[in-house]
Amino acid sequence: MKRNTSRKAEEAYLAETLRVVRDNVWEYGQEVAKMQEDIDEMLEHYHDNDAEVLTILNNTVTMHTHMKRALERNEKALKKPYFGRIVFHDEALNKEESLYIGRGGIAKDTTHQMVTDWRAPVANAYYENGLGKCSYPVPDGQQMEIELLLKRTYEIEDAKLIDYYDSEVVANDELLTRYLAKNKKAVLGEIIATIQQEQNEIIRKSPYHSMIVQGVAGSGKTTVAMHRISYILYNYEERFQPEDFYIVGSNRILLDYITGVLPDLDVYGIRQMTMEQLFVRLLYEDWDETYRICPVRDAGKDGAVRGTLAWFEKLQKFCSRVEWNTIPRTTVLFNRKQFVEGLRDGRVGVFDESGGKNDPKDMVVLMTGEAIERYIRQNPSVSAQSKVLMLQERLMGKVEDEFLGKGISYTLEEKKAIRRSMRKRFGARQWKKSVYEMYHDFLTEQKQQGVCVEEPQEELDVYDLAALAYLYRRMRETEVISEAHHIVVDEAQDFGVMVYAVLKECVRSCTYTVMGDVSQNIRMDYGISDWEGVKNILLTGERDNFCVLRKSYRNTVEIANFASDILAHGEFPGYGAEPVIRHGEAVGIRQTAGRDLYREAAKICKGWQTDGFDTIAVICRDQKQAQETAELLQKELPVMPWDPEKASFEKGIMVFPVEYTKGLEFDAVLLLSPDRESYPIDDGHAKLLYVAATRALHRLEVLHTGNLTGLIADPIPKRNKKRADDAGRRTAPGDQRSTGSGAPVSRTAGRAEKTSDTAQTSASGAKKKVVIVQNPPGGQEAPLPYGTGAMQESADARSAGGKTQGSAHPAAAAPRPTSAGAGWTSRPKPVISGQPQKALHPLASLYGSNSQTAQGSGRAVGSRQSAQAAGRTVNGTVQPRVTGDMHASTASGVLSFGELPDTAKLRAAGHAKIDHSIRWVQRKEDGLYLQSRYGVTRLSPVGSGILRVTFSRGEMPPVHPAIAVTRVEKNWQMREKPTLVEMRTPEMYVVADKKTGALRFLDKDSEILLEESRQDRCLIENAPNGGRSRLFFDWKKGEGLYAAGALGKGGIHLEKTARCISHGVENELPYLISDRGYGILLASSKEVIFCSLPVYGNQICLEGTQQPDYYIIVGKKLETLLKACAYLCGKL
Repeated sequence: MKRNTSRKAEEAYLAETLRVVRDNVWEYGQEVAKMQEDIDEMLEHYHDNDAEVLTILNNTVTMHTHMKRALERNEKALKKPYFGRIVFHDEALNKEESLYIGRGGIAKDTTHQMVTDWRAPVANAYYENGLGKCSYPVPDGQQMEIELLLKRTYEIEDAKLIDYYDSEVVANDELLTRYLAKNKKAVLGEIIATIQQEQNEIIRKSPYHSMIVQGVAGSGKTTVAMHRISYILYNYEERFQPEDFYIVGSNRILLDYITGVLPDLDVYGIRQMTMEQLFVRLLYEDWDETYRICPVRDAGKDGAVRGTLAWFEKLQKFCSRVEWNTIPRTTVLFNRKQFVEGLRDGRVGVFDESGGKNDPKDMVVLMTGEAIERYIRQNPSVSAQSKVLMLQERLMGKVEDEFLGKGISYTLEEKKAIRRSMRKRFGARQWKKSVYEMYHDFLTEQKQQGVCVEEPQEELDVYDLAALAYLYRRMRETEVISEAHHIVVDEAQDFGVMVYAVLKECVRSCTYTVMGDVSQNIRMDYGISDWEGVKNILLTGERDNFCVLRKSYRNTVEIANFASDILAHGEFPGYGAEPVIRHGEAVGIRQTAGRDLYREAAKICKGWQTDGFDTIAVICRDQKQAQETAELLQKELPVMPWDPEKASFEKGIMVFPVEYTKGLEFDAVLLLSPDRESYPIDDGHAKLLYVAATRALHRLEVLHTGNLTGLIADPIPKRNKKRADDAGRRTAPGDQRSTGSGAPVSRTAGRAEKTSDTAQTSASGAKKKVVIVQNPPGGQEAPLPYGTGAMQESADARSAGGKTQGSAHPAAAAPRPTSAGAGWTSRPKPVISGQPQKALHPLASLYGSNSQTAQGSGRAVGSRQSAQAAGRTVNGTVQPRVTGDMHASTASGVLSFGELPDTAKLRAAGHAKIDHSIRWVQRKEDGLYLQSRYGVTRLSPVGSGILRVTFSRGEMPPVHPAIAVTRVEKNWQMREKPTLVEMRTPEMYVVADKKTGALRFLDKDSEILLEESRQDRCLIENAPNGGRSRLFFDWKKGEGLYAAGALGKGGIHLEKTARCISHGVENELPYLISDRGYGILLASSKEVIFCSLPVYGNQICLEGTQQPDYYIIVGKKLETLLKACAYLCGKL
């Protein structure tokens, strides 16, 4: 069954592969040299005005870079072209396939792949699956079924086959143990071959969701993060480029170490920075270079205050209060009699003729104080400066409206005088205080309230910088600048929760991979001791993940046990490590005379070098001791000098303070003079010494002059002994809760996890359960906005004793009560009345309903079917959640109403920047035409409160067959300004931004209802069955959105979700209703998907069309919106 698996066949394939690699190296080398000659020649003859040569030059440089990378990949493959092989039977093709897996792909020609890249989807079978029936994911989200017949791992050195192993790559297999026993340089070279299943799951998770990874020391957190970046760039190249990533580390030495790893993973151009540097970047032009940055270690005792979420919330309240008190909120009006052009004292001008009286008939109200306050409250995410600019823009628009309506009443000079009086009504274009002045005011206020914090003078630490970055974002930002799309934070436990709260606010539309270990929090009072706060900030999406890596691959069992005993002296909960069973020498503890300390240290290091260890670290308590130690050791042997500005990770003997070793590992480590003064017995110093001890791969020695720290010398306290023994069998508080059956069920950020039935053995020999993150298949549970079924179901559950049959969690089983008006906020609340037994379609009351009662054959309130609809437990079985009118998908893959779409449909195709800027404006009989380079937008008033919006890159589409109204309203006005185009009907006001083309829809009182995204308002894609259109909107935070169901059925509540909102029938159009007083009727009978997930953008995706066509309906009452929809569809 397993053909060509003999050693002779393997050696023949290796020889053939190496021949192909050598040929590629020669060919690519020739191409690189030729391209370089072409580039040099073009540069020599290039002139600034020669656009054609410049284009050719840029293309050649790009090809040269790609070819050079291909050459480097093949040169690296000369010694070891691959490390693994899988043989499988392809169920779809009904044939046997054999694939060799390596660090990079190697092709003989365009059709013959000799080696498959480890990042390819099919390679997942090598890391994840045992022999037999299995599957691997393919790009369209499907699973490819295969039968794995062989999994083979190779040991190849210098292009020679040493051995191979026919076994699954598991934690304790012979091959992994042999790799881990090598020195550090050799281990780094074999990482890709030895990626473990739990690491592979993290590497291959979607980049569109955030994750936090709690990994014990030596679990490969940094390595996994770097491989994850490489995987994402390989598999999502249309959406992610190297410049879309930031790698954030706790210090420069760690970042330098990472820099050395990335090129081996075929990753170039990733931006790396410390957290301090990131916040400086986020200050943009407001950064004052006269300040110096002090590392997080110098944050001082008040870091315990400034690193907390409570501190961030105080800063938020301070900003809101300053904004509220600074922006004028009184009604804006003027007296016409105060602006009268005339002659006075022989001088022509505009004079005040009011005589100090404000006659009501002369007063003109431009903006009410209530409207100003409402705008401020409804836009919490907009900076104060942007609010000022927007309010000022609205005010000047109102002034122009007054002139337009009373054009004869005002002379040119009177208009100028009125404009001048209103020009700075809300403040200047630049916020009057700098971020540093506001930070000073904030700290002063906190001191007055009794909070003792030191105000920075010349140096700023990470918490100062975070606060300044937030102040810039919240108060002074006028333009949203796109930063990273994915941020990787290593050693994340070093930063307080306040840092992550600021990051979330300042870097929007971004996902995160956060790696850390709370047991290595050496920041004493102000790092992270548990992940709950960070989870609540970053893991807000339905499919965000919290993962745990418990296996430690770094240390020998002897070193791991020694480090665990140090940690056991602390009084804090932790995540127990499970070391891979690899034995080595016992940890050495030596005492020497003080005068012989450095001579003895040099002797130990020389011995390790003789044994062949490449990287050796002498770890000291602080920088002062490290500098002194390096200077004294240099008298005995070559040692790299300690300099925090120049220190780097290199081969040889290095001296480091313990805090600079975070994230690093060495073949051998010497802990120098860990005495009781340097490491007293407390939680913080236990973690600090634990970090130092766990840096060692193979050898660990402790050298002291007496007075050895009690963390090593003293026995583990009895109260901690059992906790230390059980550490490998328990999960930190907050990560597990027991079900009625006793099986642990992990809960993270509101999502369920399940516990694998596969038991693993800890170092102490105890069996334990492995926690595997598993997200629910559905979206967020939502109430039906147009009925009371959910309320009735809740009542039924309560009447049954507070729990559903088969559930072990009464609280979890009972659904939350919801009302028909749920989610409707500041506007007059639409009220839907009806019988409790019915879930009415919003239009049913207008043109008849065929809905069935709870006793009929429809969805029965409180019945088994109702429980299924909410995803409850019925007769002990968890049923899938169904919301609204959910039908099974058809064989063609078309979604039914309420179904969750595949993420591939949510992901916009890669594209260059789209130019939506308006080039010309024209009024025609059928509406207002706005022309851009990308296409034409037509605004056609169908009624005083109904506007048809159509986009086309050619002829305009006809009216949809389901729309009965074809007339165009004639009573509308338009006006073109230098930066804006305005359109007004009796009930609606539309503003088009000329720069971005984005539309803003307002009611007759100029209150904003809906805005298109200014980034990409519309995107047209090529796709089967007629193409695809995406409409991007800026829905407001907290805005209640509902999709109307088919006739007689309940709709669905849409909140941070993605759902199909179309019905699959010609005469039933998708209708989206907002509690802000508008509706969107989509003129499409094909599949329409709503999405409000930040990672994909707020959008409506219309399948089967490249001419998006929809109707905006305005109405403060729900009844108005429903009647307008029925009117359009001819059902009134």
